[in-house]
Amino acid sequence: MTNIEQQNEFLYKMSRHMRMELAEVRKYVNDLYSIEELEDYIGVKDSPIEYIQAALIPLVAQVNDFQDYAETVTGRMELDLQDVDISAVLDGVMTIADQLMETKSGVTLEEDVAENLPTVEADPTRLSQVLLNLIHNAVKFTDRGHITIRVSREPNNVLFEVRDTGIGIAEENQELVFEPFETILEDKNDPRLGFGLGLKIVEHIIDLHDGETWFESKAEIGSSFFFTIPV
Repeated sequence: MTNIEQQNEFLYKMSRHMRMELAEVRKYVNDLYSIEELEDYIGVKDSPIEYIQAALIPLVAQVNDFQDYAETVTGRMELDLQDVDISAVLDGVMTIADQLMETKSGVTLEEDVAENLPTVEADPTRLSQVLLNLIHNAVKFTDRGHITIRVSREPNNVLFEVRDTGIGIAEENQELVFEPFETILEDKNDPRLGFGLGLKIVEHIIDLHDGETWFESKAEIGSSFFFTIPV
């Protein structure tokens, strides 16, 4: 086993352990909601219980990303392939997307979905994950204008696009987009800064579906991320 393989295996074991421990922590925090003596703190902004619950949400998301990335580099990620109704997946995705948009008063969320889309053989959970990851990035980097989710039929594929009018990606940074642990942000204290794993995970999930992933972007104009799922 090479050093890189050893590192990837360690990352997998560590992220799996962290995910299990966080699940236990969330269970105990949720148990607090049933304690009668703590009723006055439930649903109260900035109360200790609500603060802990809110702090756990991004932490769980980050650990899940590490777990998914570890499964990517160790070849452990598997799909639960089913005949998927794309419209049903989009309904669930857009419900969550609407919640993400609540803090973006200057941005509108639009849908442009073709009628009579075929079913596809896909993992519905992973397909939703890909769309939400792209939408979350668009929301994060767009402060005005619109975000559009387009789905259309091609001869052999269904084509998905998430387009935004956000900050865009400068040409010199575009080679970094699908590289893990890379960022296009120069300010390392920018609150939008993540670990740079999301798009690599997206690319891997679509690869497992025998699809393709790519993007088009111009700085200060916006970005479009595309992927296909074979019919």
